[in-house]
Amino acid sequence: MSTIEPVESPVSNNNQSNWYLLTVRSKKREVFLKYLHIAIAKNQLQEIIIDIKSPADAVYQDIVLLNLSNFKNAYSHLKEIECFQNIERKPLQPAQVKRMLSN
Repeated sequence: MSTIEPVESPVSNNNQSNWYLLTVRSKKREVFLKYLHIAIAKNQLQEIIIDIKSPADAVYQDIVLLNLSNFKNAYSHLKEIECFQNIERKPLQPAQVKRMLSN
């Protein structure tokens, strides 16, 4: 699986960004990520969807963590992507993100 590196942008440094927990249809994370990458490129969402992480632990197999600069704009695009199920409206705490990714 390929990892997306954060996009270097002077604009994104000024904006407040938060990590959100997104769920996808069962066993469809790779398909969702493929379509997400296409949507980011097609709709130029690099400044809204800053980073994407997939927790390695099997417990989180249907979860994607997204670092977003604008939840509302991102949500309008995300809900159109194949295999999208839900995104929590409340941002994750940094400790939660670290715990989910530390494996």
